[in-house]
Amino acid sequence: MPHLKAAGIGGGGDGESCEVTLKPEIYNKKMKEPCPEHILKWRTDFTPGRVILHPGVAEDTDFKRLEVYGRSEPVGVKVHEIMNTAPKSMLLALAEAKKEAIYQSSKREPLGKQYVRGHELPSAVLTNGFGKGTPQEVAGDQTKRLLHPLERIVPEEERQMYIKSHANYLPGEQRHRGYNWVDQEGMIDPAQYRFGGAVKEGEKAGVAKAFNPGLDPHWKRPDVVVEKLLEDYRELASEGLGTVKNLGFGKYTDPQHMFGVASQKGPEWGVRECIGNYPPEEQMPDKDLGKSVRPGWRNQGDPNRVFGVPSIRSDISAPMLKSVADHQNYGDESGAGTLLYPPRFSDGGVTQADFLSATSKAELIDIFRSAGFDLDDAVASDAYARAQRLDPRGMVSVQSFRMALNGEC
Repeated sequence: MPHLKAAGIGGGGDGESCEVTLKPEIYNKKMKEPCPEHILKWRTDFTPGRVILHPGVAEDTDFKRLEVYGRSEPVGVKVHEIMNTAPKSMLLALAEAKKEAIYQSSKREPLGKQYVRGHELPSAVLTNGFGKGTPQEVAGDQTKRLLHPLERIVPEEERQMYIKSHANYLPGEQRHRGYNWVDQEGMIDPAQYRFGGAVKEGEKAGVAKAFNPGLDPHWKRPDVVVEKLLEDYRELASEGLGTVKNLGFGKYTDPQHMFGVASQKGPEWGVRECIGNYPPEEQMPDKDLGKSVRPGWRNQGDPNRVFGVPSIRSDISAPMLKSVADHQNYGDESGAGTLLYPPRFSDGGVTQADFLSATSKAELIDIFRSAGFDLDDAVASDAYARAQRLDPRGMVSVQSFRMALNGEC
């Protein structure tokens, strides 16, 4: 009623209701405005039957083009020209021949004629009667003889030649290599001799004799007092004197076997060992009984001890490849005497260690020959062998090889 106040709290004065919310296409004026073209392709159309395309192909209009792919050929041979090849009249044929006369292919290969190569033949060749064939016999060979020629009887000497050259043996023919086969009885003819062992009478009832050897008259029966089957039954069924009955379990035990677990697996320490069995040395009182045998702190050092690190580290091995920044002396460097009185070959970078290092035989011979020694292979080998005896491992150096050459060893 208009004079009655509405209950509840008002929803505001914006005029929005459920009907306006559920029907925006009727009450909302903005819904009636068309969507811009650049936004329309991104919207989803729910119209039934509408094909939904990707936005990337929305503006693709290549399918509307009328151009045809490929290269157009405006000038060419038409279909009617290919179909109508024969001229309609003699004048058209002459006109067509005049058009074709300018081409080299028409000059060399005229229609209906042989290939023209342009050769100029002598006049004698062009005369009548030149180059005619020679009369031949018309009869010739018969077709039957060509298809089925007569076979020639091959002599034995010729056949043996083909056997030797081509191994052309007859079917089933035995090969003869010309061997002289001889045994203790004389010559052997391969055509008459039978190889193999002598054939004896076949054995009969072999399977029965295998299962029951007693059927074989040549079989010797073993010396058996009692059958083993009966002895096994007696041992199983009867009870032996002073033994338990064999129940057939199959596990045989020794008569001296005792069942159960042993009380003591090995020798153990007992009262006897605690009371006696001590030697006199062990029965003596302990050495530290009533004495202090542990040394206390002594503020005394070894008088021969040297503190610090030695300048020459001969106590450690030198590295294989010494670094440039490594200034440590490992005891392999030259002393003051070498610096004051350098060796003879120190200017060339050769040290005394190079004369004592192991060197191969070929390198030693090359060094001495380069130094001016006239060494042949025999002298060098003999000196190398004598130098090897100087070293337990057989290694040879320049010094030992020089001593061998000088006869010092």
